[in-house]
Amino acid sequence: MKKTNNLLNWDLEDLLKGNTLEYLFNSWVSINEDIIKLLPNFLSSLQNFKEWVEKNEEEEKISNRLENYISNKKNEDMSDQNIQAWEQKLDMKRNEFSQHFSGFTNMLIENEEKIKEFLQDKQLQEYHRSYDMIFSRKQHILSKEQNQLISKISINNSAVHSIFSTLTTQDIKYADALSSSKKKIPLPTMSSVFTYLKNPDRELRKNVWLNFNQAYENFSSTLTKTLYYNYLQLNTYAKLHNYKDYIESTCDSDEIEFDVIQSLYNNVLKFKSLNIKYKEKIKKILKKTLKVNKVEPWDFGMDLCKKNIKFSLEDAKSIIFDSLGIFGEEYVNNLKRAFKEKWISFFPNPNKYTGAYSIGGVKGLEKYYILMNFNGTYDSVSTLAHELGHSMNSLYFAKEQKIYVDTTIFTAEIPSILNETLLGIYMIEKYKNNKQLKNNFINEILSNFFNSVTRQIIFSNFEYEANKLVNESLPFTSETLKKIYETMIKKYSTDSKKELKKPYNLSLATIFRISHFYAGNFYVYKYAIGQIVAICVANKILSKEKGILDKFFAFLKSGTSKSPMETIKILGVDLNDPKIYNECFEFIAKLINNLSV
Repeated sequence: MKKTNNLLNWDLEDLLKGNTLEYLFNSWVSINEDIIKLLPNFLSSLQNFKEWVEKNEEEEKISNRLENYISNKKNEDMSDQNIQAWEQKLDMKRNEFSQHFSGFTNMLIENEEKIKEFLQDKQLQEYHRSYDMIFSRKQHILSKEQNQLISKISINNSAVHSIFSTLTTQDIKYADALSSSKKKIPLPTMSSVFTYLKNPDRELRKNVWLNFNQAYENFSSTLTKTLYYNYLQLNTYAKLHNYKDYIESTCDSDEIEFDVIQSLYNNVLKFKSLNIKYKEKIKKILKKTLKVNKVEPWDFGMDLCKKNIKFSLEDAKSIIFDSLGIFGEEYVNNLKRAFKEKWISFFPNPNKYTGAYSIGGVKGLEKYYILMNFNGTYDSVSTLAHELGHSMNSLYFAKEQKIYVDTTIFTAEIPSILNETLLGIYMIEKYKNNKQLKNNFINEILSNFFNSVTRQIIFSNFEYEANKLVNESLPFTSETLKKIYETMIKKYSTDSKKELKKPYNLSLATIFRISHFYAGNFYVYKYAIGQIVAICVANKILSKEKGILDKFFAFLKSGTSKSPMETIKILGVDLNDPKIYNECFEFIAKLINNLSV
C-alpha cells in the first residue's frame, strides 16, 4: 500500500497504549477466562453479581480497543495478510468463549426475580434497562441445548458479509475507461469511479459509468446467490427464535413495530412529486451547464457550475469549523481535537476500504476514529462533516454515559446528517450571489435528501420484497431482483412506465452492490428516518427555536439509555406525528424553488 504521511493519518497505535497487539490480545483472553470462571456462581450473591458486572465492563473496554485496532488496520489495507490472520484468530477465540455462554440467557430468565432484586442496589440500578430488554423477549429464547448448537456454528454468521467485502474490494475489477482522446484511464477503487463521474470529459464519464455497472452485472449471478443464502440463513435463525421472519426479529431488537416502517414507506410516497420536480430542474440546469441536448445518467454527478471546485484539507477544516459554529465553542473545540489528536485516516490508497465511516464500540476509548477517502471535492468535505457528526456523538455519550455508551442507526445518523445540512446552508449563504455555486450547494442538500430518503426507502422496500421471495419459496434470480428494484424506482421516484433499455438497464446492477443487504440487519430505512429528523432539527436550529440546542446536546449525550423512539423525542420530534413529513416537504420544496434555472 502507498505510504501515507503520518501527520495526515490516524493514530491507531494509541489503542495499544504502548504495548503490542499480542499483549492486548492476551489481556482480552485473560479477562474472558476470568469471566468464565465467575460464570457458575455469579448469581449466588449480590457481591458476586457486582464483581461479574465490573469484569464485563472491563472486558468490553479491552475488546473495543482490540477489535477497533484489528478492523481499522484491516481497512487501511485489505490485502494485509498479517492483520487478516489476527482477525481470524480473534474470531476463533471469540467463538470458543461464546460456547461457554450458550445457556446464559436462559440462566438470566430463570433467575429474573433474583436479578431484579440485585438491581435495586444503588450501584446497579442503571442496568435495569439492559436486563428488562432481555426479560421482555422470553418467548424468543431457545433452550440451552439449542443455544449450544447455534453457538458452535455462529462463527459462520459474518461469512456472507466477509465474502461480499472480499469480492467487491479485491476480485471485482473495473475495466479501464476510455477518454474522449482514447486514453485508457484506470479505475482502481470505487472512490476513483465516483471522482471520474465528475470529470468534464463526457465520453470518459460515460465509459466509467458503463464499466462500473458492468462490473457488478458480470458478477450478478454470484452476488444473487450470496444474497439468497444470506437471507435464507437470517430467516432460518429468526424462525428458530420463534419470529415470523428476519424482518420481525430485527424490528424487535430495534424496539420498533413494523407498522412504523410501513407508515414510513407510505409517507415517503409524498416526496415523489418533489423528487420528479427536482430531477426536471436539475436536467434543465445541466443542459445549460454542460451544453447538451439530453442529460444522461453519467451526467448527474456533475457540479451545477462550470468551475470544478476543489478543496484542500485545510479548506475543509475551516469551512466545517465555521459552519458548525452554531453549536458553540465547546463543540468546535471538540471538532478540532479530531484533527489535533489524529483520529482520521484521510486519503484513498489501493486496497483501502472504500467509502467512509466513524467507528462504533467506543466504550473505554479516547479517540473516535474516522476513515475517509478524501479527494478534494465538496462531497468529501460534506462526508467529513458527516463522519465528524458521528464521532462527536460518540464523544458526548461516552463522556455522559457509564453503561449505555453506544448508539443505534436510528439516532446515529441524525447528528451526522444535521452537520451536512448546516454545512450546506452555510455554503448557500456564502455563495448566494453566485447563481451556479449556489445551485451546486443547494443540490448537495437535495441530492443527499433524496439519496437518504427516497433511495434508501427504495432499497428497504426492495429488501422487504426480496425476503418474501425466500420465505415463500419463490424464484430468487438476478432478473427477479432487478425487476423488483425497477418496480420500486417507479413507485417512489418516477412516473415512467417504460422498462429500462440498454445501456440504461445496467443501472439495475446497483442492487447487487449495496453492502447493507449483506450485513445481516434490516436497517436501511433508518437512514430515511435520520434524514427526515435531521431536516426537522436543522429547521428548528436555523429558526432559532428556543431550547433546541439544549435538546440537541441532551440527545447527543443520551446514548442508548432510552429506546430509539424515545431518544428521538428528546429533540421534540415524534415519528408518529405526520407533521414532521410536512415540515420536511416544505423545507425541501423551498430549496427546489431556490434552484435557478
